[in-house]
Amino acid sequence: MPEQLALLNQLQRMTPQVRAIFAADRAPRSFARDPRELIDPSGLCLRSGWLQNAFEAVREDFPNISIEGFLAGGDSRSLLHAVVDAWLGPASATLLRTSNPEEYVDALRRAYLDFRTTMTPFDGGVSYGSYRYHEGFHVELPDNLNVTPMNAPVGPDLHYPPYGSKVTKRGHRSIGMVMASRVWNREIPLTARDVELFRELQVRSYDEVHAWDYDPDLLLSEVQIAHMISTGEAPIYNFSYEQGPPRARTVVQARWELAARLQDERILTVDKAELEQIRSRIGSDTVRRSGNSLDFRSRYARDPYYRLSRDELFEMALARPKALDVAVLVNEWEHVGGTQRFIRVMGDWVRRLRNQYPKKSDKFPQEFWASRLAMITGASEPSNLHLLGRWDHARTDLEAGRNFIGTRLDRYGNRAIPTLDEVSLYTYEQRAEGRTGFTFPSGETLGSFPLTDFDRATDAVVGLDQRTLAELMSALQEDEWQSALRLLQDADRREEWNGLVRRLNLQVDYYGMPAALRLPEI
Repeated sequence: MPEQLALLNQLQRMTPQVRAIFAADRAPRSFARDPRELIDPSGLCLRSGWLQNAFEAVREDFPNISIEGFLAGGDSRSLLHAVVDAWLGPASATLLRTSNPEEYVDALRRAYLDFRTTMTPFDGGVSYGSYRYHEGFHVELPDNLNVTPMNAPVGPDLHYPPYGSKVTKRGHRSIGMVMASRVWNREIPLTARDVELFRELQVRSYDEVHAWDYDPDLLLSEVQIAHMISTGEAPIYNFSYEQGPPRARTVVQARWELAARLQDERILTVDKAELEQIRSRIGSDTVRRSGNSLDFRSRYARDPYYRLSRDELFEMALARPKALDVAVLVNEWEHVGGTQRFIRVMGDWVRRLRNQYPKKSDKFPQEFWASRLAMITGASEPSNLHLLGRWDHARTDLEAGRNFIGTRLDRYGNRAIPTLDEVSLYTYEQRAEGRTGFTFPSGETLGSFPLTDFDRATDAVVGLDQRTLAELMSALQEDEWQSALRLLQDADRREEWNGLVRRLNLQVDYYGMPAALRLPEI
């Protein structure tokens, strides 16, 4: 798994300064990763003793050989070849050995075929080797591939993808492909979307939901899985009905439900006039499906479109102004170590610095800097990303917890409501009774909210490991970045940047890193 591993030479081992911070008299209040994780994010770790010994033996004859070159070697029938395949998976191993897109896509196909019957190593076997960004030799993948690794290159220059909708849509589609291959118990074409996917899977609408490996609370119907693969939209965590007009997602999902319910693939693509003709031919139906909205193992509770009548769905699909709309809370991606908020902050600074120059100026390439900072922090690495429901996200991320309004977190008292269906029972009066003053129908009282590391939870800087911090500080010292900073005229913005610099420099000091890495204030 290239993204989680490290080179086995001395440069990737802990420095004396880093070892020193674990001593009692130097322990910082800030977060420091496990020593084994202080690695080059572009490297490889040999977790096999046999591979480690073999690599060291090869280096005696070829001292300049890279770890990638070593792992890519060996005859296809050799033991080395077999061990590398077993450790890295077919996709990552193939990426080491070839730059042929067809061979890599075939390896991705085999990887997803394996996921039908094995637990999904979502961060291994479906990642794009980050070392290729350092080498500059890329595999250019088709745009319509449903299993494109989240960190695969984008754009004509094949740069690292800044974290955003393009990255998350790749993740949603990849999860959907695994779920689909299991639900339909067959291999799913890697490029099938929309009508082709509907026809391939023969999608139907019935009351059954299917779970995702890493979150038993992520339950999707056949229609929702097919829709997620086609559009890359995030799965729905919770929903409510509102007055229209319906938004774009509502219109599309209503069409998918109608197509599945009526077994008519044309509904996915026809224009409004033809859709109205289809409606006229089949007649009116105003009866809603029945069910228990608190039975969260049922499709009735999970899928807002399943319970609606056919007439309501047609109104939504036709985007009528008075049609119902569906407001949704979706599952969210959480970064290990709070990278997401830090990247958002740095993205704001990239835009601000670009705005210091005329529009046609090339003195500060915004896309380059956004891509570079994302790569340094590993913002789009599958191994750094987890798709979570709102409740799990709130328990993992203090900032997400504070924004968890109207659901299971009492954000005023750092307490948690036992179950989702008991949220409405917890009123301001009950809140005033204190943590143990109110018992819910389930028999449970309020639980404590587990996030207590406020430094780490509120400031992503303290989540940066030594190597990431060193690369980041080196990049931010470059003339291009510093020259743009010096053009800032707004005193508040300058002080905001200086505040970030002080936090970064403090982290450099805590790690005992060279003073030359410290950033200057402006």
